[in-house]
Amino acid sequence: MPRIAAILSLLMALPLIAQQPATPQFGEKVDVNVVLVDAVVTDATGHQILGLDKDDFLVTENGEPQKVDSLDYFTNRRLLNAQEGSAPFKAERVREDRYFIFFFDKPEQGAMWDRLRLARQASLHFVDEEMQPSDHVAVVSHDMRLKIFSDFTNDRQQLHKALDDVMLFGLGLKKPADAPAGSIFSTINAKAMVNKTGTVYEGLNVLADALRPIKARKNIILFSPGIAGPDEDYRDGIIFNRSRYYDPMIHALNAANVTVYPLNLHENAPPIPLYHQALESIATDTNGEYYRFNVSFTPQVKKVDQSNSGYYLLSYRSNHAEGTKGYQKVRVALKNPEFKVKAREGYSYGE
Repeated sequence: MPRIAAILSLLMALPLIAQQPATPQFGEKVDVNVVLVDAVVTDATGHQILGLDKDDFLVTENGEPQKVDSLDYFTNRRLLNAQEGSAPFKAERVREDRYFIFFFDKPEQGAMWDRLRLARQASLHFVDEEMQPSDHVAVVSHDMRLKIFSDFTNDRQQLHKALDDVMLFGLGLKKPADAPAGSIFSTINAKAMVNKTGTVYEGLNVLADALRPIKARKNIILFSPGIAGPDEDYRDGIIFNRSRYYDPMIHALNAANVTVYPLNLHENAPPIPLYHQALESIATDTNGEYYRFNVSFTPQVKKVDQSNSGYYLLSYRSNHAEGTKGYQKVRVALKNPEFKVKAREGYSYGE
């Protein structure tokens, strides 16, 4: 029985701020945070726009303009040879490293085996056919807790083994003593991973905290039958309150510049909000996209790959009163109104 049925039966953005004066008051102590925000820019037909400069962007907090300090462009390099790549482009600003995490939110043991197998096949197809030399791919799961089956790697053999092992209800890998910088294990709280990830929300929170030092957009492809926390009140298939773990998870994901793409494991998920509410909210709140109905998963994973074929990473500094914490909304726009921009809408601060 899937976990969802059992429940029914029972920018890298550092912490961001609430409204405050644009200029600190005399004698007021402030924390200066470096904010990272990723943005995908397209034209009216959906083609990626290359060659933009930091002065092409308009970033505001509470209506106050923010000065963009730097701008990097991340690409899988294939985009640079596409037709839309004819715009002027400053090659010295190109970064080719991309990060993907295949996250298997597994139902109870033995449940939805065929659907998990299809999710595994889609992941293998990405590894074998779509993964670029500069891509970093990891494999994690959640059943009783968060488990890591492969840290970031480009080794196809290692990823094949991880995608075999993730189908079992094993313990995952142990944190090595010499985890390299830039890996998940180098920064993850091993005790929290074992003892404080009983819900998927907590698992995503702990994972996001470990991804925070990586200065790039991180993409979680989340295979899940639907999420409902044990502390959520649901009636007639509708969740009436959010879990106390939800907001901390979203703040952690946005603080680490993580985008989540949930793919519902059900082939024909019932039109009951409980199966979709959390997954859709997580996608919306992290600037991702929710894939609700999936006969297979390969086309959806390919869409995630394509949507990350090129994006900008903006960096700016934001002041917040010392000792305060909260969530700061951010608006990213472009001076050219003919271009469209999709960017995350905020970050947490003071944590």
